[in-house]
Amino acid sequence: MTQPKRSKNEMAEIVKLIHEAVPGDFVKVLGQGIQSIIDAELTARLGAEPYQRVESRTNYPNGYRERKEPLSTGLGPISVSIPKLRSGSFYPSILEQYQRVDRALISIISEAYFAGVSTRKMNHLFVDLGLGNIDRSFVSRCAAQIDEEVEIWKNRPLDQRYAYIWLDAIYTKIRIEGKVNSTAVLIAIGLREDGHRDVLGLHLGNRESYYNWKDFLQNLKARGLQRSELWISDEHDGLIKSIEECFPGQLRQRCIVHWMRNAQSKVSKTDLLWLLPLIKDLVGSRTKESFQLAWTELNRVAQSKGKDKLLEWLDESYHEISVYLDFPTAHWSRIKCTNSLERLNEELRRREKCIRIFPDEKSCLRLFGAILQGYSEDWISGKLYLSEPMERIRENQKRAIPFEATRDGLEPCSVGYASSAGLQPVAIR
Repeated sequence: MTQPKRSKNEMAEIVKLIHEAVPGDFVKVLGQGIQSIIDAELTARLGAEPYQRVESRTNYPNGYRERKEPLSTGLGPISVSIPKLRSGSFYPSILEQYQRVDRALISIISEAYFAGVSTRKMNHLFVDLGLGNIDRSFVSRCAAQIDEEVEIWKNRPLDQRYAYIWLDAIYTKIRIEGKVNSTAVLIAIGLREDGHRDVLGLHLGNRESYYNWKDFLQNLKARGLQRSELWISDEHDGLIKSIEECFPGQLRQRCIVHWMRNAQSKVSKTDLLWLLPLIKDLVGSRTKESFQLAWTELNRVAQSKGKDKLLEWLDESYHEISVYLDFPTAHWSRIKCTNSLERLNEELRRREKCIRIFPDEKSCLRLFGAILQGYSEDWISGKLYLSEPMERIRENQKRAIPFEATRDGLEPCSVGYASSAGLQPVAIR
């Protein structure tokens, strides 16, 4: 028959009745009972009672050692002594289940930590379970296990080649030397040649500078990364320079969504009435031909409005935003911007809300690293992100023709690519 559920007050009354019914300290009695079970198991293991001289004896006891942490029970903590042997080791089987409980609690705390549950809320949960508050040593064990796993994941070897790599950074607050600093968390995710995504790593820096980006990319390179068919990022001078130095000659696509926002800053608010529809048509193009038509129309209208500053900026940025056109059409929505990474950043921000300010850099790496490691493992074992074969991507690159985007037409250069189909920037004078 199913037992009725008891409230917290009812459980407290039961514990009180037990204390009243059993003379003396019930916790001490329970501890002595557990110790007797351990000693009985030791006797069976040795094949003889204490001080008994028999031929069946297999070993001799050699004192006791205290268990590092008391056993947690609903009636209170119980200290246990574990016998030692002259040769070999001995661990009571009755304590094995407590070890499993410890591992389960560590797993629970870790999962709750990743999900953004505060320590205060976890304390309430443990009190309801009759386990008392979470002590510092237990939390330290949990943190040590997470740190070790994250460190191994951060330094794991990478593939030599990736189809695409997205780069971006988010900012969080960390207390350093008594001051709250805004710290950049640099993140890279890549598309492997088998079509699965993977989080390649993360790096903390006091700001999103050239030196921090270079340190991050050099770390990726030291772990085995040699080439990406396309790097996707926003327009950050330090990031661009570090890519050019660490991975020279490789293609980079400027995030077209960030480019669209930058375009709006080049004109007044009244000009947005005609500019926004034009750049939305450009960004939403489904074919190279429609992209070319949208680009031509944007230049024509900007020319008729006398927006020379905007026209000059469009010419300078064309080769940065049009690189994705030489890759498979099915990939365009994913590789023309950093939205894939932005969604991951939103999840990181959701998890850090309950913390607001990290007490140190180690705690930030612990939380963000554990979350990113979880996503990395899910992505690798999950469904394909993009299924286009790498061979076709490389064939497209071999057919590509280098160009320099100018208002007068097509000129050779070492940066950017235009398709052999004839796509070229056009401006109406």
